[in-house]
Amino acid sequence: MSKSDSGRTHWKYTSIAILFIVVVAILLFQAEDKLKISLLLLTGSLALLRPHSFRQWTMVDGCLCLITAYDMASCLHAACTIPAISYSLLSLFCLTAYFVLRRLFGSAHATRLLQQGSYLPIGAALLLAISSFFIFRQSVLGVGFEDTYHFRFLFRPLGYITNVWAEVLLLLLGWVCIVRRYSGLFVFLTVWAIFLSFSRGAYIALGVYIIAWLLLVKPRLEKLRLPAISLVAGLLTAVCFPTEMKTTLQMNRTVSQQQSTEGRINATQAAWEAFREHPLSGYGNGNYTFAIDQTLNQDSTLSYTSYAPNILVGLLVEKGIPGILLYLLLAGAVCRVIWKRRQQPESYMIGCLLLALATKEMAQATLLSTPFSLFMVYVLLAFLQREDAPAKEEYKSDISAYLLPGLIAICYVGSIFFIFRQDQDQSYQQQSLAAFEKGELAEAIRLMEQTGEQTPNLINRGLLYMQCYRQTKEPNYLAEAKKAILQAIQRQPEDVQIRYLQASLYRDSKQPEKARQTAEELAGSHPKNSLYLCLLSDVLYQQGEKETAMQYLVDAIRYTPRLLTGERIRNLKQNDPMFYNALQKRLSTLAPTAKDGPADYARYGYIARWCGNKSVSDKYLRIAVDALPNLATPWHLLGDDNKYRLLLYGAFQKDLSSAELPEEKEMSDEFLFKMNYQAKFSNWYGGDLYIIE
Repeated sequence: MSKSDSGRTHWKYTSIAILFIVVVAILLFQAEDKLKISLLLLTGSLALLRPHSFRQWTMVDGCLCLITAYDMASCLHAACTIPAISYSLLSLFCLTAYFVLRRLFGSAHATRLLQQGSYLPIGAALLLAISSFFIFRQSVLGVGFEDTYHFRFLFRPLGYITNVWAEVLLLLLGWVCIVRRYSGLFVFLTVWAIFLSFSRGAYIALGVYIIAWLLLVKPRLEKLRLPAISLVAGLLTAVCFPTEMKTTLQMNRTVSQQQSTEGRINATQAAWEAFREHPLSGYGNGNYTFAIDQTLNQDSTLSYTSYAPNILVGLLVEKGIPGILLYLLLAGAVCRVIWKRRQQPESYMIGCLLLALATKEMAQATLLSTPFSLFMVYVLLAFLQREDAPAKEEYKSDISAYLLPGLIAICYVGSIFFIFRQDQDQSYQQQSLAAFEKGELAEAIRLMEQTGEQTPNLINRGLLYMQCYRQTKEPNYLAEAKKAILQAIQRQPEDVQIRYLQASLYRDSKQPEKARQTAEELAGSHPKNSLYLCLLSDVLYQQGEKETAMQYLVDAIRYTPRLLTGERIRNLKQNDPMFYNALQKRLSTLAPTAKDGPADYARYGYIARWCGNKSVSDKYLRIAVDALPNLATPWHLLGDDNKYRLLLYGAFQKDLSSAELPEEKEMSDEFLFKMNYQAKFSNWYGGDLYIIE
């Protein structure tokens, strides 16, 4: 190779290494990249570096390609296409980065530049996270709370929730341990940040990591360095934050810890039932929440989560048996590489990290839905197979030099068309909403009709026609609403929320028998869903069965007390005082049972306060906040508005003590529906619900 060619190669590798540092920063700080510019740049980098020829592929290369191909195929059969497409693009992005790194790590200069250059975004992230923790702690203690453990959900460094951030830190720890040079301070900051997460899963994973490190890593200095630094970080945490650390180490002492454990057990059971419905193909990538929705996420007393309880059930539900077999094959291939390269200290270091990561994923599966975490796993797998020198670039006749970048480019172009189409539909919907709010119903409908025939567009179209019908009582609007909702049900029969909309239409159009049939099915299948209970109560009330209607309404209020602020209760007070008084009397007799937890006491306290029983209300509310101090509304009812402001606005609100308290928003059926469905709708279909509250 001539001197000029060598210089061009040097600058090419240097430029791409710098690009990777930028990509690390983009992913770590969760900067928006809607047009997938990072994927485009990495595809160009792959074309410049030329991927390894097929003859040079390892078993790990083949497994990762098969996994990405399976992810792409998942888009064809997924129950909800949007999350499957989003995940397939992430999988493609990580695979592209992996093949670029397989070439890049062949250059010692590029490897050194990438390793040490990555300290910039990592160091900035760690300093921001640790600094923000002390601000968060000061805010929590400043309003009178004794410690921060129950309020970790308010601490979101770089936008990550606690469990996700803990896993990100675990991967950063593995990376800086591999870099080694100048890494002592970074190792300390990362381990300390893991301790400050006060995550049980992170503590267990870190313990596994350190034990495996002591057993497997060979050089004596390296063997002792990580445990020594971890010991210092742990002692510092124990001295400065003894209550939080003690609570974390006790694992299952507090009510919130017990609820979290119970929730994971219930989620595992629900996921297993969902897997049995589709054992071969699975529900498709990103469809875990859809698969378990009817079993787990139709209870108004439980919070919604989009993460699987562990990675095994997550893989089984979304990818089925073939998908999990691919991951087991990959695990076997990685173990084989680690064994073959056991003389290299970095091989065991990566093995220790992957073991700790697997442990963390068995506590809550966040890896596959966190772009930075998945990206770092691919980085580590590429580093595990690094070569001493770049592979030869003179293989122009090998089709692999062009095929892989070409296929990725085609997928990129397809994804851009998909993104543009989705953006166009959302633009039409936003313009339609603006026109509706101005009273321009015809224009709102015209704009909404410009959207495609996909399920989310049909749902929003049906919602628009429903609201037009409620305003005008025009039968044409009713007919169009029924048509759109029926089409949505036919496309997505497993989404029971659409059936609720259909039953609401029957109720509003005075078709009580049809409304009652659907409402009874929904309330019977999901007896703790306040929305369905209210619907059934309304239908029964219309049919004159007031006693039965009252029982369903009492149950709905028991699970969602804020329904007492809605128009339904005001109308009853004005138009049917006898029913209203009977309802109030029935509600005043409600009392906690032995099975009820703190959140139930909070609900009973709210109801008792509405009924005028302040002493009983205060008793229940005090029991609730003593066990779960992170419940917001009870503090407001008890008159401690500083704590209420913290839980309402977060720990980083300026002038928290003087922030004006908002008026309690009326709990209409539309608002409750949006509360229950918006997160699901965005996860399954993308975009927002077309709801006028």
